[in-house]
Amino acid sequence: MHAYGALFLGEGTCVSYGDKVIGTNHVLPTRGAARYTGGLWVGMYLRTVTYQEVREPKSSADLGVLCGRAARIELFEGHARSGDVRAAKYAGVPLSWTDHFKTVRA
Repeated sequence: MHAYGALFLGEGTCVSYGDKVIGTNHVLPTRGAARYTGGLWVGMYLRTVTYQEVREPKSSADLGVLCGRAARIELFEGHARSGDVRAAKYAGVPLSWTDHFKTVRA
């Protein structure tokens, strides 16, 4: 692949990490940043591609916990749960939000 914005490699890596904790995805100028960034320069004719790969289970678990916290502050529950699932899978962190589904099924 040679034309993509961000590539997430491996089961331990997820888009939510890129959005919330790794920092290579969705880094866009905001709050007037266009005043001092941008303009025509040679780099605009180059294609920059990035990728993320979390190889260690403990690292994915730690990122999952951090991702859950950061995403919930911004009220992105789906992103938070994506991090929670990896924290549960790789470190045994309990998934408190699954209790709701257990009571619904009963």
